[in-house]
Amino acid sequence: MLHTFANNLNFTYVLREPLDEKWGTPADDGNWTGIVGDLQHQQADFSLDLTLTESRSRVMDHSRIYNYDPYVILSLKPSSLPRHLALTRPFKGEVWIAIIVCTPVMGLILWLLQKAWSWALSERDVSLVTPLFHTWGILLSEPSPTLPTKASGRVLMGWWLLTCVIITAAYHSSLIAHLSVQSKYPPINTFQDLLNRDGWSWGIYDLTGTNFLYFNGSSDPDIQEIYQHMQNMENSDAEEWLERVLHGGFSLLDLKTWIQIQVAKRYTDKDGNTPFHISTTEYPVFGGNISKMKQRLIEAGLLSLWLDELLKNEFKQNNTEEEGKEQPLYTEHESGQVVLTLDHLQGAFYLSLLGCCLAFGAFLIEILIHNYYTQ
Repeated sequence: MLHTFANNLNFTYVLREPLDEKWGTPADDGNWTGIVGDLQHQQADFSLDLTLTESRSRVMDHSRIYNYDPYVILSLKPSSLPRHLALTRPFKGEVWIAIIVCTPVMGLILWLLQKAWSWALSERDVSLVTPLFHTWGILLSEPSPTLPTKASGRVLMGWWLLTCVIITAAYHSSLIAHLSVQSKYPPINTFQDLLNRDGWSWGIYDLTGTNFLYFNGSSDPDIQEIYQHMQNMENSDAEEWLERVLHGGFSLLDLKTWIQIQVAKRYTDKDGNTPFHISTTEYPVFGGNISKMKQRLIEAGLLSLWLDELLKNEFKQNNTEEEGKEQPLYTEHESGQVVLTLDHLQGAFYLSLLGCCLAFGAFLIEILIHNYYTQ
């Protein structure tokens, strides 16, 4: 782009790096290091690809902002939730707690009603076990053939039956969906998502220049906490840190364009599939450059065209280098109708096995008690 500007605007240039090889951060005496320092002390006329910040604007003039390149979070794509827990996923934890608590409470209320009638009519006392079995049986769609004889008990059971019909209908419909389409863990899309993950870590490729100013100078408490636990990977290879993301438990923070290029270069197959997830939330950082010529390029759509061509070239180069090698496929499972297999229903079989073990244990206890009293 600079070569195009020089030809059209008729100027020559010498391109060099700053002597300290830094982008530019403020020093204690009001001076700046790196590129910003060269511009501040007029050791250079202009610079390209230098991000606009509020503090930098005090010592240098920026042209129009031309490229939107925000910070994003690169993480491993969400993995599938364990299938053996599919039986519990239709309801949230508080719903399960409410069902477990309310069912025996309803049995206890029914028993108290029957006991009150027995006391009032001087009839035989009622066992607590039978009302409890009534309420659990209705919940499990296996009601007992013997119902309470008094009107109050029948009304109570009628309302409990209506409640159980609603609960079981909601559970069955949701269970079919959870068994048919495999659920996944929620993706990481914000800084708050990072902070909410237990045992999760994150890093940035280069915590200098604008990266340092953005995280160190922010007043947002989430960004400050992210910065305090940030791992700096300045002296490491980018592929090494992408491998850390691939192994899970780690996220990479950086500019969106840089991340897209690195992923396209190393971890994208010929179909465009990748194991990584780029956050949908973007944290903007602004940049500036030569104004009128650049504005024309933006309005003509050339910047977007060049960026798309760059990513396509990375795809092609990566596929050419890896041609003939075994390529991992990262294709997502599409949602739709599937045939339920033993893998889908392993939770039900685990539950059935647990019930058999408990029943066998109860059977052994009954035998021991029977033998003890018959000797």
